[in-house]
Amino acid sequence: MHRGRRDKNHGEVKAAFAALGCTVADTAHAGIAGFPDLVVGCIGVNHLVEIKNASTSYGRHGLSAGQTTFNDGWRGAPCAVVFTALDAIVLVNNWRTVASLREQRK
Repeated sequence: MHRGRRDKNHGEVKAAFAALGCTVADTAHAGIAGFPDLVVGCIGVNHLVEIKNASTSYGRHGLSAGQTTFNDGWRGAPCAVVFTALDAIVLVNNWRTVASLREQRK
C-alpha cells in the first residue's frame, strides 16, 4: 500500500491547476480510505482529482482497490484521473467548455 506517499508528479500537476486559476486543496493525506489527491475548485464547482504517475507500475495500474471502492460509493461527480500537467490543462479547459455550453443553454 502507498499510504502517505505522493506521486513524483503530484506537485507539478497541483501547480498546473493553480496556474490555471483554480483553487486547489491537497487531500492526499485526508485520512479517508481511497479519497482522491486533490479537490479542485473551478468555475464554481468542486472537482475530485486523483493523480497517477505513468512512469510507475502502480500508477499505470490505475485506481487502487480502495480508490475504486471510494469512487463506486461516491454520489457526487466522478473523480477525474490525471497523469500530467497537460492532462490538468485539458481537464480544466473541458470543465470550462461544458460550463460555458450550459450557460448558453439557459
